[in-house]
Amino acid sequence: MRVYRSKPVVEEEIVLLKNKVIQLKKRGIMPNIKTVFVGNDPASNTYSKQKQKFANQLGIRLTILHLPHETDTETLYHKIQELNHDDDVDGIMIEMPLPAHIDRKKIVLAIDPNKDCDAIHPAHLGNLLTYSPSRIPNTPLAAIKLLEYYQTEFQGKKAVMVGRSAIVGKPLAELLLQKECTVTLCHTKTENLAELTRTADILCVAIGKPEFITADMVNPNAIVIDIGINFNDKGKLVGDVKFDEVAAKVKGISPVPGGVGPLTNVMLFKQFVEKLEVESND
Repeated sequence: MRVYRSKPVVEEEIVLLKNKVIQLKKRGIMPNIKTVFVGNDPASNTYSKQKQKFANQLGIRLTILHLPHETDTETLYHKIQELNHDDDVDGIMIEMPLPAHIDRKKIVLAIDPNKDCDAIHPAHLGNLLTYSPSRIPNTPLAAIKLLEYYQTEFQGKKAVMVGRSAIVGKPLAELLLQKECTVTLCHTKTENLAELTRTADILCVAIGKPEFITADMVNPNAIVIDIGINFNDKGKLVGDVKFDEVAAKVKGISPVPGGVGPLTNVMLFKQFVEKLEVESND
């Protein structure tokens, strides 16, 4: 059994990204991202600060615009429009979840797709499905990068994706399909789920249910990519897979923490920097 840790690939990518940012700055391009954080959600606050710290490490300017919880949809919409039209702003991120009173759909559609660092605008998913990707959601891209780093064979393999969100499950299923896997997309309401997961050569899980996948749901030749981030009843950070018992059975598995999570931010900044490189060469 091999544990698919992301630390070595993260370290490699950071070195490459730092060099790319240096080269952009030498050409007068100063990468600049604005993160809009509405309210006081503790997890969102943590994530935004983590991204800001990482951006600083890479030499990218990232500013957090903190708006009060009572901010309404129209106010937030106009703030995004302001950022869309600001030529000094290269990227925009909206921390999720937004407060319940805000119209999430209107806000997502308001973001200029060309500045959308998290690829939450539906145009990006549409482009991915038509084999002309513009920007790929960062978590699915991180999962693929992790599989590639550990030299996973994709062509003709049976991949099962458990989770159907538009930001993780669906795009990851499509990425696996484009790698020439045969893909089955499942969710928690799928009948006979364990029968399907046991057929997987590559099993990816993103459903937000702590330790949902157990050893009896996998086969010994499987590679399991756990994308879940949960806290169990003891307050311990765990994934959607029961790591110890599944790891003892399968060929490979990604841990939580230390797997897909740390690589997600790397993919965010990798796509952002590579977009600036392309635009500067046009």
